Amino acid sequence: MLSGYVTGQRCLDFGPCRSASFEISDIGELFGLEVFVDRKEVLDLGKCFGRDVIDIDRIPPTRFAVVHTKDLGVAASVIGHPHHADWADMNPTSRKGGVLGEHEDIERVAVLRERVGDEAVLGGVGGGGEEAAIEADSARFVINLILITAAPGDFDDDIDGFHIAILPGSMPVRGRTCSATVRDSPTVTMRKLTSTDGFVIIDLDDAPMAVGIVRSAPKVLVDGVTWLARSETYRYAFLGRKVSGASAAVNAPVDAKAEAISSFATELAEDSFATVHLSAGRGISADDLAGLRSRDPRPEAWWSDRDALTAAGIVAAADQASGGLSGRTVAIETFDSMTSSLVDLFRTAGATVVEPDVSEDANAVLHADVEILVAGSKVGLIGHANADKVKARLIVPSGSMPVSAKALAAFGRSGVVVLPDFVTTSGHLAAWPVDGSSTDAAALVGDAIAQIIDAPNGPLLGACEVAEAFLESWATVPFGRPIA
Repeated sequence: MLSGYVTGQRCLDFGPCRSASFEISDIGELFGLEVFVDRKEVLDLGKCFGRDVIDIDRIPPTRFAVVHTKDLGVAASVIGHPHHADWADMNPTSRKGGVLGEHEDIERVAVLRERVGDEAVLGGVGGGGEEAAIEADSARFVINLILITAAPGDFDDDIDGFHIAILPGSMPVRGRTCSATVRDSPTVTMRKLTSTDGFVIIDLDDAPMAVGIVRSAPKVLVDGVTWLARSETYRYAFLGRKVSGASAAVNAPVDAKAEAISSFATELAEDSFATVHLSAGRGISADDLAGLRSRDPRPEAWWSDRDALTAAGIVAAADQASGGLSGRTVAIETFDSMTSSLVDLFRTAGATVVEPDVSEDANAVLHADVEILVAGSKVGLIGHANADKVKARLIVPSGSMPVSAKALAAFGRSGVVVLPDFVTTSGHLAAWPVDGSSTDAAALVGDAIAQIIDAPNGPLLGACEVAEAFLESWATVPFGRPIA
């Protein structure tokens, strides 16, 4: 099923578009729109794109397709009985430019995978013989395509193609005159350990070193570990460093954890992991990994001062993005030793720290009536279900990926600014300077936020673009941005 926003032309021409790519994480999840036809007729997609519309049978796992926009097709059945309009014509900038749209009773078009006999699988056309779908199967994957500002000619001179995520169980889109290129992800590597139940994720194969954290729990999901590695990749890329993100996990019950972690550390000390440098995350102590410190390139100051430097960077990010903290109201989600120090730092900067009562509402901090919210205890902490309850106008992450893609889209519509977590939490890199980089955490992070605070698509996506521009200069850009 293809969903999108169609506003200005009878047949859309993607050929002239050039120079950018979109992942499913920031098209499908980020915007999540249905098809709204803001015109006088239902479009015949086959004619518009000049391509075959076919079914998809299967797709090898952990793969993706890269399709140029001019070859974009629809991987589902297309309605064969369009609702014709009288005297349909161009309606440029409908909705966006103040020109009233003419719907002629067409509110939406649903393209489903099958129909039974002569029963049409079509809903949402008022006065057109609307009938419910019969035994409809859900589409196997969805491509969300968002075209906002209508234009009689090129849609965007900065678009070259789309990266389309393909889920397990299907084959790539193939037509008579075009085909999608499908290949294994060129970057992410997972290495299973032999001595214990654990694994290491390395995001970029061709990086000279990989840096990240290791966590331990009874069961750590590969997906979560992979996204933490991706966040680290973007951290170093944004700051212009040729370093891959890494992340590792040790799966063990409480009564067997000590032995499992010891086996993990012993295996990581082998030469095959010589370029992988990990620090302790949840469920792991610094002492557990002490044997790996001798070959780690990070200086002693990084290990001793990283919490204080990270906190200083978070405060500097809030200060830069808000135009000064004096007189501002701030709510801080405190969840570890680093975040507990933020209260004093914000007060020293002149902000008023509001501490809501969490005895009855565990999420009271997230919903506090303040200007700035500092949060980051877990990935996806703020999602579509609770984003509308957030009153703060500036969200400063204190951990990895606390805002989901759907929440980010909602915040974009309501004017809430979300800073990039892989930048706000980078103050500790002031203790590990390279190539003349700043040794002052506040300056390092503050200057970085100033660089992307006015990015057209918001600072988070702006920071992603900066990181990807650097990655393109020496490595393959990994598929999928670090957004929950």
